[in-house]
Amino acid sequence: MKKMKFLVGSLAIATLALAACGSKKDDTAGSDSGDGQTKISFTWWGSEVRHEKYIKAIELFEKDNPDIKVEYEYAAWDDYWKKLATKSAAGELPDVMQMDTSYLAQYGEKNQLADLSDLVGEGKTIDTTNLEDSIVDAGKVNEQIFAMTPAINAMSMIVNKQVTEEANSNLDFSNYTFEDWVKSVSDVHKNTGKLGSIDVVDNYVLLQYYLRTKGEELIEYDKDGKPTLAFSKENFIDFMSAIQSLTKEGAMPTAEVASNIKSFDENPFSLGDVAYYQNWNNQYVTYSQSAAEGVSFDLELPYGATESGALFYRPSFFYSVAKNSKHQEAAAKLIDYLINNEEANKEIGTERGIPASSAAKAAIYDQMSDDEKIASDYLDKIKDYVGEASPVPPLGFSELNTHFKEIFAEITYNTMTPEEAYDSYVEKAKEIFDENYD
Repeated sequence: MKKMKFLVGSLAIATLALAACGSKKDDTAGSDSGDGQTKISFTWWGSEVRHEKYIKAIELFEKDNPDIKVEYEYAAWDDYWKKLATKSAAGELPDVMQMDTSYLAQYGEKNQLADLSDLVGEGKTIDTTNLEDSIVDAGKVNEQIFAMTPAINAMSMIVNKQVTEEANSNLDFSNYTFEDWVKSVSDVHKNTGKLGSIDVVDNYVLLQYYLRTKGEELIEYDKDGKPTLAFSKENFIDFMSAIQSLTKEGAMPTAEVASNIKSFDENPFSLGDVAYYQNWNNQYVTYSQSAAEGVSFDLELPYGATESGALFYRPSFFYSVAKNSKHQEAAAKLIDYLINNEEANKEIGTERGIPASSAAKAAIYDQMSDDEKIASDYLDKIKDYVGEASPVPPLGFSELNTHFKEIFAEITYNTMTPEEAYDSYVEKAKEIFDENYD
């Protein structure tokens, strides 16, 4: 694992000297400088492409806000969270930090993040005029706004229609059920010998979407803020039974196939050997670019999308402000700029995903690739179908997610019954929730 390296100097130097980790900082970040400027700190993870784009956006922000100076650090994913944990323990979190959904409850519920409620709204410091309400709500924990997202995606069905047509198993994607989809997955294999579908590595999202089509959720919070499982035994078992049946007949592969794929272009879906891939719509771009010669995909609605409210806008990631920041207003200005400013978004483009702001999305639409435009248009297409966002994952969710992957694998190996999987998941969830919540 790479050790954290720091680059010290001007924006121009930092732009030319990008590395896996770096910074432009001094000891007065998060304070007032002698020349009257307010200094705030900003940290993020990402690729070198993100680093370059963020630095250009910061330059624009400082030009438009000459009274604010931004000191920054950036790192690879693993180093980022190690560094952030160290800063958190020392009470020295940066003013603005990139935040992932899986860590939001951890930092928010431990009183590390500022509640931005007074700074968020139409015409406020973080302007929500061009953001859907459900996008704003996605950053809430116990009704406090701990984070705002700059980019979104949504569940979709990516389809190889060459395979479905070969199997003579075509669906009406404007109106079809889970049962319709399961039958088509099965028919594809029976009629072509190819896979009907392949699961994603983070496969809890497949269960979560299914439950939402049934009017349920994976997890909800009670009146005291403690998480509880929010679905019926019947629906959990029905979903897992379908997965087990499809894998037993060979229409879906066992779990290790997806988990052992080392690159997008090695995925059987990219190679044209799979009909359906239920995944986030931004993955349409990735797999279209990774597809083998002669293989193409269509981006369609997932089953049950038009009537159930199962679809929701999912944040690519968030921006949060430290609770102990002395300059929360200035920090919020930076967040607003990164989310809403059209020139900043033109610099960043779609590196973070499709912009959450409708105005920012419109500003960069012409510079998108054809595949990106399809992914962007999809988010507009589903506008009338989206429901409320799923609750932020609770403390300990990564452990519960790992357990779900294990029992999902057992289901695909036919070494565990759906009933046993349910009991195991419920028991594990209770253990984790009791451990993390008093």
